[in-house]
Amino acid sequence: MSKKDIFLVGFYIVFFSIMSLASVVDFIIENNDDAYIEFFFMFLALVSMAYYLYSKNFTVALYGIVIITTLTTYALLISNDFNLSIFHSTVPLIYFALFTLKRSLIYTFIHQIIVLGIYIYAYNTYPNHYILHNDALLAGIVMGSLIIIFFGIVYHISVEKSYQKLHKSDKQKELLLQEVHHRVKNNLNIISSILGLQLLRETNEDIKEVFEKNRLRIDSIAMVHEILYTQNDFQKINIYEYLHQLSSSIIEISEEETIVIMKDDVVYLPFETVLEIGIITTELIINSMKYAFANNDRKIYIDFETTKDTYIYKYQDSNRERVDIDMMKNNKSLGLKLINMMVEQMKAEISIENKLGLTYTIRIPKDES
Repeated sequence: MSKKDIFLVGFYIVFFSIMSLASVVDFIIENNDDAYIEFFFMFLALVSMAYYLYSKNFTVALYGIVIITTLTTYALLISNDFNLSIFHSTVPLIYFALFTLKRSLIYTFIHQIIVLGIYIYAYNTYPNHYILHNDALLAGIVMGSLIIIFFGIVYHISVEKSYQKLHKSDKQKELLLQEVHHRVKNNLNIISSILGLQLLRETNEDIKEVFEKNRLRIDSIAMVHEILYTQNDFQKINIYEYLHQLSSSIIEISEEETIVIMKDDVVYLPFETVLEIGIITTELIINSMKYAFANNDRKIYIDFETTKDTYIYKYQDSNRERVDIDMMKNNKSLGLKLINMMVEQMKAEISIENKLGLTYTIRIPKDES
């Protein structure tokens, strides 16, 4: 839930809490009319909240709960025979907390006009009403309302200034993080280019292969920073978007066409997890391109699922030949060491099967912190 959602749901909870307490007290003192009014508006608020949870329409829900709250104060003022009430006086505080200063002043003015109209009607209708015809008490109500409105204006201005400072600070930090990711990406690209130049000068195929693998490893890391540089959320990355880009980049170096099959889905993961999966995927694709494709069926299947507590990463190539998995696990190659290192860092579990192709399944626990 976003901060706006949390704030709105919190406002609903506060309204329910106050109305529940008030209705219980009214039932105890046998003030049934007020209790029924409070139950009625609680029901309206419940309907409004249900609509919000279903539609996720923040604006409609916001105006809904504000209107319900305001109407509740009018109903309680009338049902209490126009006796002193603090509820309608505090309504402007809701406006100043939820809306802009201009809107708050407009809504406060409309609210005060309605309250004034209710009091004028009551003043003329009940000539013997003790409070309505007591100048001192009426002056106290007016002064109290003005003090609350003044407090609401000061509160709104101070909160608005604080918010603007925080927003400016967040914007500066966001730009700084973008610049950091941009510089890291550029530096990694420079290293990759240096390795590429060295690759062109080498004639030994084994050495060229080492340079190419290391360049791909660096590119997989640079790609994460490239994605972060182009988006606003630096905490989460769509793993499928990243794996699409990564696999396409690696496949480009192959002289034969290789098809990578994966869902066009959206699953957001933390930056560190994406980085580690990227390194693993790079090693697996390189390994498949080197060993798995003895025939023309050059396919790679990548899938990523998420459960309540676990991310499940699956990688499968179309190699139909039997592979000695135990011997492969004991292989001392750098690629396998990197895979095992990443799995260990993620505190994950890896399993390897040889069914219709070599299949890697990595179960990664979600970080709840």
